[in-house]
Amino acid sequence: MADEPQAEAVPTGPPIRCINLMCKAMQVYGESFEDDPDYQAGMTDWWCQCTQKPVGPDGGDLAMDLCCNPQRPCYQAY
Repeated sequence: MADEPQAEAVPTGPPIRCINLMCKAMQVYGESFEDDPDYQAGMTDWWCQCTQKPVGPDGGDLAMDLCCNPQRPCYQAY
């Protein structure tokens, strides 16, 4: 039996977040916001550009993991 070719792993990037999710580090560092020395995952204050508040138009809380869900009614792919 001949050796079958191995499927190469496809690299994955960061999750696709809602375009309206914002934090202070994004204002300064853009998409490299995780390089901000003051950025701490889980400790960041997020806001929605639609509501200008820490809740989305659907009334739900904001966080990177919550705003990467395309099933959320207010989600708009980045």
